[in-house]
Amino acid sequence: MNFKFDFKKFLWGIKWSLITYLVIITISIPALIYLSIGLPSLDEIERYRAPNSTKVYDINGKLIYEFHEERRVPTRIDKLPKHVIMSFILLEDRKFYKHWGVDIDRVIKAMIKNILTFSIREGASTITQQLARNMFLTQERTLTRKIREILLAIKLERTFSKDEILERYLNQIYMGSGLYGIENASQYYFGKSASDLNPKESAILAGIPKNPSRYSPTKNYNLALERANIVLKMLYNYKVITKTDYEKYKKYKPEIVYHKSPVLYGGIAPYFIDEVRKYIESKYGEEFLFRGGGKIYTTLNSRIQEICNKVLDSMLNVYDMKFPTRPKYKDYNPKSNKKPNYLQGAVIVLDNKTGYVLAMIGGRNYLHSQFNRATQAYRQAGSAFKIFTYASAIEKGYNASDIIYDLPISIKLSDNSVWQPSNYDREYDGAIPIWKAVALSKNLATVRLLMDIGPASASEMAKRLGIETPVPPYYSVALGSIDIRPIELVNAFSTIASYGSRKKIIFITKVEDANGIILEENKPQYTQVLDSISAYLTINLLKHVLDAGTAIDARLIYKFNEHAAGKTGTTDDYRDAWFIGFTPDITVGVWVGYDSTRTIFPNATSTYLAVPIWSLIMKEIYKDKSTKDFYIPYGVEFRKVCRVSGKLPTRYCPIIYEPFRTHKEPTETCDVHTKENTETKIEEQFFKDLIDNQ
Repeated sequence: MNFKFDFKKFLWGIKWSLITYLVIITISIPALIYLSIGLPSLDEIERYRAPNSTKVYDINGKLIYEFHEERRVPTRIDKLPKHVIMSFILLEDRKFYKHWGVDIDRVIKAMIKNILTFSIREGASTITQQLARNMFLTQERTLTRKIREILLAIKLERTFSKDEILERYLNQIYMGSGLYGIENASQYYFGKSASDLNPKESAILAGIPKNPSRYSPTKNYNLALERANIVLKMLYNYKVITKTDYEKYKKYKPEIVYHKSPVLYGGIAPYFIDEVRKYIESKYGEEFLFRGGGKIYTTLNSRIQEICNKVLDSMLNVYDMKFPTRPKYKDYNPKSNKKPNYLQGAVIVLDNKTGYVLAMIGGRNYLHSQFNRATQAYRQAGSAFKIFTYASAIEKGYNASDIIYDLPISIKLSDNSVWQPSNYDREYDGAIPIWKAVALSKNLATVRLLMDIGPASASEMAKRLGIETPVPPYYSVALGSIDIRPIELVNAFSTIASYGSRKKIIFITKVEDANGIILEENKPQYTQVLDSISAYLTINLLKHVLDAGTAIDARLIYKFNEHAAGKTGTTDDYRDAWFIGFTPDITVGVWVGYDSTRTIFPNATSTYLAVPIWSLIMKEIYKDKSTKDFYIPYGVEFRKVCRVSGKLPTRYCPIIYEPFRTHKEPTETCDVHTKENTETKIEEQFFKDLIDNQ
């Protein structure tokens, strides 16, 4: 065969080859530069941290919620067994430790297969490329994204070692059910750490990322096992596990942790968690809250919260069945996107010694309404507000046995109008001791007392004890005509319960960042706003409400017999029903009503609505423990006095024990009772009056 070398044609070929390469380079370089725009720099890649959930704990260190964009628990590669690591490498990228970010052989094979099938079914992404996509890119399937993925993968290989890339990949990979990273997936699916996975379990997890919905062990258990056995065979072929292990685990069927349906937002305490969210977000930002991986330690007591949840929910359902409430909770349609207008309730539990919020319910269903009625709603306090008048009077030297007058009254106001308050039952008891006026919640006796001490005194007392809403010095305020937030009212009662020591309300005790560095720590803060003697005498007044007053059902019907005190509150037209009561340890406030200011139903008093809820909550909280009685501070003396006159008793007087400031005990003897008016008859008449006035 004759072959003649044509030098001119050779030069011509080289010339046009160079021209072709120059054209390709001329076109490719700008294209690559353009596609590189927006990709992170090497410095940004080094500083990148995967978003981690911020965990929320209750007062006992129990995990109660996680704020997250991606649910993730990071792990270190040196903590993982070899079979865990190799399960992912063998299934996803066998040449991982050999390539420089891109596996050219896989790319060519994938291109040929996709061309032959006229589709984009075959992927060729290495672990590094998958990490690049998960860290900085989208999941769209386009040529542009693929080129950017390759460019970024090369950058990653220049920035990190192979083990660092693999560790980031294992913490980034999506594992189905909202889970990211193998540690979280291991705990979720198997209830154990990834460091404790056996070969079959690690093989199951390795099979998930390809198609999480298809290979999830909770959704398709048998299919997940089939894919896992393929991975097991790879582990055996590559001598990661022995033949004995292969035969053993090929037949092994691991137990899967089947989780219940996802909890509502905020877990057991959505309104409480929302308060935490608002605070953390405002102080530390969304980045910390949803991606920072920090820890938030709260004051919530999970046991008490669950008790409150159960009691409030069940009792409101009972009220819907028993009373003419309209509309009913069961008839609400969440898909309507309308504000719910069924009967609502709120509960707040405060620790008297610390100001910690132990439990909070801001509404009947957080998914229906995120409006927190415990902290955001302004409602008329009704008769519950009367205690500020009585506390002020006690501080000024009044005694529980002092006589005030429950009689009709007309008060001319500054605008020349006339205010004529009345009692709930439209009946008047005339001269009665203060303790009885509190126990039976007598409106007119309270107004007359306020006239004696001045309305500014009650307003100032309310402010001192913890009412943050401005309280104008009006006579009508004595009967609770002012709108205040439930949490303020509960805090004020807690101040009385803690002997005049007002506490700052605390939701969060400590905040840590992802490295365990404490960002803030909140200790109880105290301010003494009322002397302990006045506080104790006020506590004793409120004990009468449960023992012989408008909340006596707590004792008689619901059998809550621990040492406690409190005050009912029912507003005009029966729009709001309250009971705020406390033991020496905790204060629990209950409110029931509609979001609007309409009547709950005729005669919907706090005795019918709020007292039962409070009583059942308290009874369950104290089911396994008892409280000591309120301690008697130095400077207080108990004396026998006549129930009717409040003076030192004769042998014919009905007797009651009441506390007094030392040297302020009554000195006069009762002049009401005679020999003919026997003690038995008077006692019978007293209890008859008590029942008639409820």
